[in-house]
Amino acid sequence: MRLTMSREDKLLILFESIHKVMLAERLIVKIYKPYQIIPVPKQYSSECGMCIEIISSDKDEIVAELQRNEINFNIVKRGL
Repeated sequence: MRLTMSREDKLLILFESIHKVMLAERLIVKIYKPYQIIPVPKQYSSECGMCIEIISSDKDEIVAELQRNEINFNIVKRGL
């Protein structure tokens, strides 16, 4: 599901591998939240070259789902 909000309203979820990105994507789809898989911006260091972009207001629900499924991640605010 494509995101349509401004960058200020978005967060990036960074993972250690593309496998974790794919697992997280399946969980986000199950809870019907908009997201977008994008390349990790150069200013952020990540083992994996891809990350998931989400809307800030969905953070709590998505984080809870990832934690329930024991997926390690870091969240950063989307830069301008």
